[in-house]
Amino acid sequence: MPAAGPGGLRLPRPGPVPLAGLRRLPQEGNAGTRARATRDAGADRCRAAGPRARRGAGAAPAPYAATFDTAAREQDDGGFFVGVQAGQGWIYEDVEQDAVAVSAGYRWQAGPWTQVGVELSGGRLDETTDGGWRYPKATYKALGANARMNFGESPWFMMVRGGYFDAEQDIPGGGDFSTDGGYAGLAVGVDINRHFNITLGYTGFVYADEYYDSDCDDDYTYDCDFNRADTVTLGVEARF
Repeated sequence: MPAAGPGGLRLPRPGPVPLAGLRRLPQEGNAGTRARATRDAGADRCRAAGPRARRGAGAAPAPYAATFDTAAREQDDGGFFVGVQAGQGWIYEDVEQDAVAVSAGYRWQAGPWTQVGVELSGGRLDETTDGGWRYPKATYKALGANARMNFGESPWFMMVRGGYFDAEQDIPGGGDFSTDGGYAGLAVGVDINRHFNITLGYTGFVYADEYYDSDCDDDYTYDCDFNRADTVTLGVEARF
């Protein structure tokens, strides 16, 4: 039964509304709304994360160590080298002679901080006088092995070398003296850049003197005396 309205009047019950009369929102409008909501949420997250991201970027370590490590590994690829050394030498006890030397060779990479190779070298100890005595010039040639080891990422390194040499010396008043033997050396250096370094090194030369025209290979070993000559030099080296 229809319900009674005010004043006893009866209002008709509203009938069903036709579907055709309803208004639908366009789908693209809903999609645009969702897109705007997504963008707004993303912006909120970026604003919230911004201070943390900036603080994290500021806490990054200085790139020096990584940069040096890369440069050191780039320079430690092996290659040719040429060096020049100058300093003092001793053939006779307590008698100093000016010494100069040159060396050249090739090193192969043998590890992250190690190179090994071969070298040719030669040098001389100049003539000098001491206490009224004249000490003649001596020259030598050498063939040997050479190894270089860097101290980690540091530009400092150590070098060892050794091999065979032969030497000649003019004798005052005529004649000459020749001998051969072995040499060994140790040096400490620092890389100035990828192609250039400075070294301070010691080299010792061990050889046998022959007396009375006897050969040291004979059974009369008392005719032989083993001696040593030394050099201390400051050198520079270029690498290619």
